[in-house]
Amino acid sequence: MIRRKGSNRTRHFPGDKRPARSISKDKMSYQIKLSKYKGQMRWMVIERPTGSILCATAFEDEAKKVADFQNKHKQWVPQGGVVKHLTLGKI
Repeated sequence: MIRRKGSNRTRHFPGDKRPARSISKDKMSYQIKLSKYKGQMRWMVIERPTGSILCATAFEDEAKKVADFQNKHKQWVPQGGVVKHLTLGKI
């Protein structure tokens, strides 16, 4: 007799409320990148994995301060990233 391994997955049916996807604190990160933005070379702070641009500045040290602060405190993780109206756009 062959025993089949049971599935540990939760079954969802049409109309059921599924749990919200949350981004863990470990997966959210902020990085700086040099890019041409609005015709000028700018240092941009980019939120990963969402790809939102938080800040675009001409100075690397200002962008580094913002990225370091966000990486340390991660205050936007419960909302799934920085809210759309506070960003400069997406990459």
